[in-house]
Amino acid sequence: MTHPEVSTVPTSETTHAEDIDESDQSARAADDRADGEDDRPDDVDTDDDDDDGRPVPPAWRNKGFRYSVIATALVLAAGLSFGVGRALGLGDTAVLSGIPAPLRGDDIFVESPDGIAKDNLSNIIESTGQGMVHVLSGGTSVGIGLVLTGSGKVLTTYQPSAGAASLAAKYVFSGQTFKATVIGVDPAVHLALLQMEGSKGRPFSTVTVGNSDTIVSSAAVIREKTYHVPGDVLDTAVSTTGTQAGVSFNVGKLTTVNSQVTLGGLTWTGLLASALTSAQPPVIGAPLANPNGHVIGIIVGSSESGPITIGYAIPINAALSAAARIASGGS
Repeated sequence: MTHPEVSTVPTSETTHAEDIDESDQSARAADDRADGEDDRPDDVDTDDDDDDGRPVPPAWRNKGFRYSVIATALVLAAGLSFGVGRALGLGDTAVLSGIPAPLRGDDIFVESPDGIAKDNLSNIIESTGQGMVHVLSGGTSVGIGLVLTGSGKVLTTYQPSAGAASLAAKYVFSGQTFKATVIGVDPAVHLALLQMEGSKGRPFSTVTVGNSDTIVSSAAVIREKTYHVPGDVLDTAVSTTGTQAGVSFNVGKLTTVNSQVTLGGLTWTGLLASALTSAQPPVIGAPLANPNGHVIGIIVGSSESGPITIGYAIPINAALSAAARIASGGS
């Protein structure tokens, strides 16, 4: 899938919560060192420069952020332990058909003893990966879809015609494939809503949505929970290509929550912008997840900024509003 050229317009709104005191975090870090604890993996190089002499991006000099990237910037091959039961809705008792509302309250990430990296990876697999599908047209992959409802409504950046035939949705992890039809398209945000069929009354596995409007307030609380990445809001672009049975992680942090950019000649406003540490651009249509694994955006393009890739995403709240309009016939 191609990535359009991007030109950016500076914005002043950032996600940093500057008013949170970091003294408690520093004290806890000092206590850990005094206790002789070291949370660094044995095989991680702690130098500030790469072995080839290239300078390390500033974000990588933050220990916790660097470990998160090392642990999750890889491709996961999905085993049968993920997705098979949930793709068919086994064990569930209700089939919800309405577009979900954004998560209520602050979506607060609380770090467990496993640390940010393992938490981030396992949360994404459980809450986002289980509801990701490959959208197929005539058996060929045309994009990524996010299953929003137990009844099988799928939100995607792929925009088929209203009467498009031979559409299907294939679960990324389980490989379960279902026929899909077009509910409608919202041209303003370039999103489409599809309907999967053939579940025999059992609910489909879905992604868990977050709330893009509470990101900054959540960040303030996060800083009270962990000293690893003070002041930053971590996020992860979760990509998959073709009919790959797995996902790749591109870990980064939010830089702005109201970006204006030009993508392929079209001007977008109100996008989330993330500084992603991998040189591999995120796939268009990929979900952007917070450390809890909840979807906070949908990737619509990217640009390069030195060793960093800037990913741009429609906030999940706006995407859900578009999905609701389509579902109600307002597209």
